[in-house]
Amino acid sequence: MKLWLIGKRGMVSSAVQRFLKEKKIDFLATSRKEIDITDRKTLEHQFNTLHFTHLINCSGYTAVDRAELEKEKATKLNVDAVECLGHLATQKNVKLIHFSTDYIFDGKENTPYLEGTKPFPLSVYGKTKHLGEEKLLKACPSACIIRTSWLFGREGNHFVQTMINLMNQHKNLRVVSDQKGRLTFCDDLAEATFNLLDCVGIFHFANQGEVSWYDVANAILTHLKLKKPKIKCQKIEPISTKEYPTLAMRPLFSVLATKKYEAKTQKTPRAWQACLKDYFET
Repeated sequence: MKLWLIGKRGMVSSAVQRFLKEKKIDFLATSRKEIDITDRKTLEHQFNTLHFTHLINCSGYTAVDRAELEKEKATKLNVDAVECLGHLATQKNVKLIHFSTDYIFDGKENTPYLEGTKPFPLSVYGKTKHLGEEKLLKACPSACIIRTSWLFGREGNHFVQTMINLMNQHKNLRVVSDQKGRLTFCDDLAEATFNLLDCVGIFHFANQGEVSWYDVANAILTHLKLKKPKIKCQKIEPISTKEYPTLAMRPLFSVLATKKYEAKTQKTPRAWQACLKDYFET
């Protein structure tokens, strides 16, 4: 078994690479500068020259708000390139694993979303990710799609790191409290990806526990105060989504059900609180 990871420096890819190194599994990771996945000829060349059994696509257009202004660019990465990867994986008999998002849902449900729930994305980002799923499964029916949500990891820009930076700079913060979802620690997602390496179809993975951004912010502040008692931030005010307008609409409720993953792997995701503790302790 040899894996090819597309997207070398992102949060998810970095976590997957650490996991594979620990397991001593052979892999190759390439960056956007090394291989342009929007160029079909380049991809065909790599499929013909590289020798691998599994392809994990960690790349994609993930700037949710900017996608509203760059629809064509988001479509190239999240739809066209993904469809091309699917066709090539089918032709070369390569197992393909791809990541998707909770933002394919409109947030109007009040119970966790199942894999079979019909998507109604609200944003350009969500629409391109949903269309990418459809195109991929048509081109490569044996692909595995892992939908995940609210990612944070040891690298990159994400909500947890943003809050840490703001808490070091401001006495009072305002954080949205009416959006509910499930946090996902990239280290745990990396292990889940390995557990699903030879599976087919769509799976949801996120850490246990329905939570709001406001709840997460308060938990972050608690951890920070333990490490740095004189942290500048002293108060977090809950606000509504309407009070914090963004270019892209977010689903108010995007909690993913992970029962299918648990049944398939016989493993239960850790609670988000345990993952956040790990993040601060390492």
